[in-house]
Amino acid sequence: MREIAINDLMPGMVLGADLILQGQMLYAAGTILDDMIINRLNRPDIPSVTIKEEFDSSSTHIERIRFNDRFQAFVERYNTCLNRCKGVMLSFLGTKQRIQDDVLLQIYDDVYETISTGSELLDFLYNMMPGDDQLTYAQCLNSALLAGTFADWLSMSEEDKKILILCGFYYDIGKWNLPYNILWKPGKLTDEEFRQIKTHPIVGYSLVRYLDINEHVKNAIIMHHERLDGSGYPYHMTGNNIDVFARYVAIIDTYVAMASPRTYRNAFTPLQILGTFEKSMEQYDVELLLPIMRHIADSQIGTTVQLSDDSIWEVLILNPNKFSRPILRNTKNEILDLQSRKDLEIVKNV
Repeated sequence: MREIAINDLMPGMVLGADLILQGQMLYAAGTILDDMIINRLNRPDIPSVTIKEEFDSSSTHIERIRFNDRFQAFVERYNTCLNRCKGVMLSFLGTKQRIQDDVLLQIYDDVYETISTGSELLDFLYNMMPGDDQLTYAQCLNSALLAGTFADWLSMSEEDKKILILCGFYYDIGKWNLPYNILWKPGKLTDEEFRQIKTHPIVGYSLVRYLDINEHVKNAIIMHHERLDGSGYPYHMTGNNIDVFARYVAIIDTYVAMASPRTYRNAFTPLQILGTFEKSMEQYDVELLLPIMRHIADSQIGTTVQLSDDSIWEVLILNPNKFSRPILRNTKNEILDLQSRKDLEIVKNV
């Protein structure tokens, strides 16, 4: 809602509150203004009226976010910092000179000051739609932002938080030397293309090996695709042989990859991503993953989701043993426990 001066009224605007003058209602809330009504309101004792904005008519969580002034401020700052991030990384690839940590951390801070909570960050990133030519750079920035959020959720020290943020910026640097048409190919990769993709941890490590960069960051670059059960690459490392920061980054990388839209699919919802983690828990450090999953799940309470049968529901209560299958409520106050409805899946946030 906002107050609009009578002289600024336009046909099609909607009254956001009853217009009462001297105890008499002139027009009710919801009245659509036309030229005749605007002319009648043009009188000295009515300096302004309350007008409903698009945001006020938004009925779903996603609509409310997209009309949110905070989201608009985030988008503006994010796009500016994305261009800075791109410039810094391209300069690094061109000169092979170390990027000062403070430069990357300042980019992180400049974006994150527009965010109030980690939950808000997840919502905002879900609603971002970077162009195809920005996907590589957006993944880099998104990973750093998510790293900072996870660090806050896990009460990491400020020093460790900075290291994890730097890991987020750097860990996929090897992909920047890969052909774009392979990196973001919309269809299935050939065996040769996949082999080429799998070289990026070693390629990335070779770029920073002799630079004065934190050793945890270097390890995250070469180890972020290793998995605790030995199913990862390039060296099939297991358990605690994998640097703890690389174990964090494995979680971040998986989340960011699924949360990013592609030309051939929409971004996965946070609850869909949790479902993927639940199916492959043995690959990740569960002591690190479970508290992160809990925070992600908590952030989804009150959001609106669409199911595979096109029905719309609000996330009401989490199922503690299956975060991805919460208890839902619709506008008729009906309750649906997804844990008992294996035939239904969440397909998107609305």
